[in-house]
Amino acid sequence: MFLSCQAAQTLEMSVKSKNMLRGIVNAGLLRLVAWAALCLLAVPLNGTAQPAHPVSVETQHAGVTAHIDVLGQAFRAPPPVARDQARIIIYRTNDNRLPGATSIFIDDRYHASLVRGAWSALCYRPGSVEMGARQMDAANRPKDLVDAITVTRLEGGSTHYFKVQDHNGRPVLQPIPAVKAQQENSAALEQIHTVSRVAQECRIDNSPQRQRVTEEITLSAHTLFAFDRSDPAAMTEQGVRSINDMVDKILNDFVEVEHLHLVGHADPLGKKDANELLGINRARTVKQYIERRQLSGVRITTEGRGDREPIVTNCAPIDTPESIRCNLPNRRVVVQVTGYKRQIYR
Repeated sequence: MFLSCQAAQTLEMSVKSKNMLRGIVNAGLLRLVAWAALCLLAVPLNGTAQPAHPVSVETQHAGVTAHIDVLGQAFRAPPPVARDQARIIIYRTNDNRLPGATSIFIDDRYHASLVRGAWSALCYRPGSVEMGARQMDAANRPKDLVDAITVTRLEGGSTHYFKVQDHNGRPVLQPIPAVKAQQENSAALEQIHTVSRVAQECRIDNSPQRQRVTEEITLSAHTLFAFDRSDPAAMTEQGVRSINDMVDKILNDFVEVEHLHLVGHADPLGKKDANELLGINRARTVKQYIERRQLSGVRITTEGRGDREPIVTNCAPIDTPESIRCNLPNRRVVVQVTGYKRQIYR
């Protein structure tokens, strides 16, 4: 087999080239990896973070010549991955001064070799994973040992970024936040000259992205309590049913509930101090009934606003049957629900 380096004019690889690459991988993967990496390092880089030209390796095998592309497309932020997978993106910036290529291993299996200004991605199972890095430059060093191992936990449906860092002359894979990684990797080219022994086919998550929302549900204090009351003994049967119906609606509408905030209100009849106490106590009593439903993981808080936020403002200021009926909308408990709503497919 004969290998030589030359600039490629295309980022595509022919079917014949791909088939030949597979044969070469089976015959001797690491020899091709080392040669291709050295070829790429021999090509001058321009002043930017991107190599001047994509590079290919010319191979001759059984009388057939093929050009195998080493670098491919520029980096673009990937779409969401399926929730039973995690995506790993590993990259090496142009200012990384480690000599040679950095070979990447996932759970002791070979994935790719990165030169400066290159990136590589794979999809893998969620959970704990060991990521090894080895610098392929010193011929006298053992070839079955990695320089550093990074142990991390992959979250399903997430993309995890790792940067090859120079730690005292050894490559270390450092986790990097997505925003920073995408900025650093924006001009890098994909390393495509090797075949991963570990990558899974990526499945894209096409489901609508969850949005965190806050919605309000209003419970009438006239339904919940006897007039001018807020204690549990004053809770009516209809009031208990309305709380249970509300909780059922929340569980039906939300796939995940983070927080319930209960705000108690009173009408302006009577003294302001008494109305403040009436409002907060109404919220606290409703909270007690909601807690009986055992909503695991849901934070429930209460607040009283007395008569400061009336809905109806044209009622007579004196305590008469007519004024009590007029102020009925002002006596209420507002439940603010924060969480992620269930997606409805039609």
